[in-house]
Amino acid sequence: MKKTERSETHVNLAIIVLMQAVVYSGLWLWNEYVAVYLTLIFPGMILVILIIAAIADLIEPSRIPGWYYGLMIVSIVTPVIIGAVFYYLYQGRLDWLV
Repeated sequence: MKKTERSETHVNLAIIVLMQAVVYSGLWLWNEYVAVYLTLIFPGMILVILIIAAIADLIEPSRIPGWYYGLMIVSIVTPVIIGAVFYYLYQGRLDWLV
């Protein structure tokens, strides 16, 4: 992979992180109940897909590009961080838990 391709990949991953942060933040501001469940469910599903893809790649090497794994890791970490930030901002008092 050339250096310019690598930097483009990093820029694209940064854009994806920002887009996910905006979507998840908007979701947290709109409805905490839905946001909590999506913040827990989506990263869990993506983690399972990532594990299956990694195992399949270990068994038989495929042509999965490296940016795919970066995208999956970013898609796991971003909602968890956004969820933790909003949980901290709400001081652990979510309206639907009361």
